[in-house]
Amino acid sequence: MRATDKTLYTAMGAITLLFVSILSVNFQSAYASPVGMTLQDSYAEAAYGDTGSNDQVLKAVENLLLQYPKDPLLTAYYGSTLAIKARDSWAPWNRSKYTKEGLNYLNKALRLLDEDSYSKPYSGLNEGLFIQSLAAITFVSMPDFLQQEEKGYDMLQGILDSENFQYYPFEPRAWIHRAAVKAALSKGDKQQALEWAIEMYRLAPTHPYTLEAMELVEA
Repeated sequence: MRATDKTLYTAMGAITLLFVSILSVNFQSAYASPVGMTLQDSYAEAAYGDTGSNDQVLKAVENLLLQYPKDPLLTAYYGSTLAIKARDSWAPWNRSKYTKEGLNYLNKALRLLDEDSYSKPYSGLNEGLFIQSLAAITFVSMPDFLQQEEKGYDMLQGILDSENFQYYPFEPRAWIHRAAVKAALSKGDKQQALEWAIEMYRLAPTHPYTLEAMELVEA
């Protein structure tokens, strides 16, 4: 088993923590608990390890999906939350179960993307790019037996090379650049990692994610 496999659920936790700060405000008003917590608040607590909050988020999104079963963002959000549940499950069979369910929902979200998704502003990018990136970064974090790393890496390469992606300023896409550098290093493709890190430096030399990427490639 690779070192990345052994740290799968730690990596998934880091991924989901990153997304806490950039989820749509639509989710903030979609659900509120009896004590006034928004869905966004509950998701943040779940990402930090509160299993009760994670169950609240799953239930809330399940209810929303009953109303909007073909909403790609809700579907991707549900898949991400299932990944958190996998991370927090102590039983190996539950980790496997929730990881696979999360991947299924992320794949479903990708299938639901249409032309409108790529014209709908979301988190400084567009909804389609955000969902693609969320899925790709999750895929590259999966263990070998799920056979998702290659797919996720190919997706990240396609995203970074696309004109659509290049259209947006660096700040809202910095997390995707950083994840791509890490994925390239994980695959042993240091030349590609270096090229992406240099591109980050060209765009924003003092950005924290750029500094981290440059350190990762030891440039």
